[in-house]
Amino acid sequence: MKKYKSALSSPLNNEKGSAIIAALFILVIVTILGIAATNTSTLELQIASNDQLIKTAFYNSDSAVYGTSKLISHALNRSEAIASGTGNDAPGITYLSIAADPAEDFYRQIAGFDEYDNSPDIDYAPGIDSLADARRDRQVQMAGGGAEFATGAEGVGPSAIAIYYDVNTSGFSGFSNRRTTSNLTASYRKMVGIPGGL
Repeated sequence: MKKYKSALSSPLNNEKGSAIIAALFILVIVTILGIAATNTSTLELQIASNDQLIKTAFYNSDSAVYGTSKLISHALNRSEAIASGTGNDAPGITYLSIAADPAEDFYRQIAGFDEYDNSPDIDYAPGIDSLADARRDRQVQMAGGGAEFATGAEGVGPSAIAIYYDVNTSGFSGFSNRRTTSNLTASYRKMVGIPGGL
């Protein structure tokens, strides 16, 4: 009876079961740390995936800026429309005009014959998932050219005309449930009469 009496009178002196409580406490802490690490890893994976989609959309949009500038330069150098997919001229593009000859419609807009229509002109898919729209902004006689001095021979530089274009592009990446878009606006100056001109 003495034995039971002393155990009941002083439960703090009894250390039986304390190891199990300490083990459970450590197990709870390790479980919380594991869940936190899993959540952090999942979040970092989503961030990396989103970053990849954003960069892909940006690079697609940036490629369309350069491709549109080259297409404008090529069409103006040849003084004619560039048909889509003809040889090395414009592979992989689709003109988006509803005109009877979409390539001619694009050329007439960039040459300044027709009004700007405020709709995308070119689709670069499937190679580059992007759309582009070019708007002829203005034309400027370059200072110092021979035409400025009205003789064509006394100028300090070659006679050149600069035509300015606003090129708006939209690049895409991802799938329908996670579609990412990057929009860029660039100003392009075509130097007419200068070799290359880009």
